[in-house]
Amino acid sequence: MTPTELPADNAPAASSRTASIEFSGSKSAFTKLWLVNLLLSIITLGIYSAWAKVRNNQYLYGHTQIEGHRFQYLAKPLQILRGRIIAVVFFVAYGFISSLNPALGGLMALLLLLLMPWLIVQGLKFTLRNSAYRGVRFSFEGTYGGVFVHFLLLPIVGVVTLYLAMPWVVQRIQKYTYENATYGGKPFTLNTSAGEYYKAVLLCLGIGIAAIVVFSILMSVFGIAAVLSSASEPGYGGQMSQGAAISFIIGYLFTIICFMFISYLISAVYQGMIRNHIFNNLSAEDIFKTHSDVKLMPFTGLMITNALIVLFTLGLGYPVTRIRKQKFLAAATTVTLEPAIDHLVNTVDETHSAFGEEAAGLFDVDLSLT
Repeated sequence: MTPTELPADNAPAASSRTASIEFSGSKSAFTKLWLVNLLLSIITLGIYSAWAKVRNNQYLYGHTQIEGHRFQYLAKPLQILRGRIIAVVFFVAYGFISSLNPALGGLMALLLLLLMPWLIVQGLKFTLRNSAYRGVRFSFEGTYGGVFVHFLLLPIVGVVTLYLAMPWVVQRIQKYTYENATYGGKPFTLNTSAGEYYKAVLLCLGIGIAAIVVFSILMSVFGIAAVLSSASEPGYGGQMSQGAAISFIIGYLFTIICFMFISYLISAVYQGMIRNHIFNNLSAEDIFKTHSDVKLMPFTGLMITNALIVLFTLGLGYPVTRIRKQKFLAAATTVTLEPAIDHLVNTVDETHSAFGEEAAGLFDVDLSLT
C-alpha cells in the first residue's frame, strides 16, 4: 500500500459543497414557445391551455439545473385539463345558482369559504408533487386545519389590527407553507423573523411617503408654472391658456408615470429583501441550505424595465421578462448540498388530482411555489 492510499475504513467522509443555480433559458426560444402556446389556446377556446401550461413549465424547469441535474415538471396535460373542466363546471354552477337565488348563493359562498383550505392544500400538493430534482419529487404535507388558521384566520387578525400585524401574518403564512414542503420525505425548515418583514415594509413605506412628497411638490410647481404662463399672455382673463393646459396635462401624466415607477420600486425592494431573508434561512436537515444575494438596485432596474417591456408590447413581451427575471434570480442564488442528497429516493407517488390547483386558480387563490 502506498502512502497516499487509505483503507476503506479510514476514507475521508464526504463533505458538503456549494453549488450555483444555472438557468439556460433563451428569450427568443421561450417567446416562440409561449406565443405558439397562446395562439393554440385561443384557437382551441382554451382547451390547449393545459398543454401550454405543461410545455411552458417544462421549459422553465428543464433549463434550471444544479450540478448538472435539471429540475423536472411532471404533470400531464390531460390531468390538468380534467381538473380545469371540473373547476369550470363548479364555478359556472356557483354563478348560475347565485344569480337565481341570492340566499342560496350566499350559502354556497360560505361553503366555498370552508372549502378553500382544502383547495389550497390540494393545489400545493399537486404543484409540488409534480416538481422533481434528481428524479425525487417534492411534496406538501399541510393539513386543512393548519391552512384554515394561517390563510383564513390570520389575515383577519391583520385586518382587525388595521394592518399593523400584517407583516407578521405574511411571515407566519410563508413559514407554514415552506415548513410543510418536503423533498424526498425530508421536511424543510424556515427560520425567518417577523422583524425582517416589518423592516421591509417600513422601508417601502418610507419610499412611498418620500415619493408622495416629491411628486406633490412637482405637481404644485407644474400647476403654478401653468397659471403664471397663462397670466403672462396678453388678454388673460383668469382662464388657463391652451399651451399652459397642455403643459399641465403633460406634467400630470409625467407624475402618474413616476408613481407607477415608484410602485415597481417598492415592489422590487420588498420582494428582494424578503426573498433574501427566506432563502438565507431555508434548509432541509442534512440535505441542503439555500443562499440568496439579490442586489436591490439592479433588481429594481430589472423590474422597472420588465414593466416597460410588457407595457410597450401590450403584454406580448411577457416571456422575455420571465426569462430575464429567472436568469437574474438564478445568478443570485446558491445552494449548499449535503452528501445525503446523493442517496435520496423518491417517496411520493404521482397519483394526485389537479382539481385543487385549477379550482384555487379560478377563485384567485393561486399559491404555486414555482
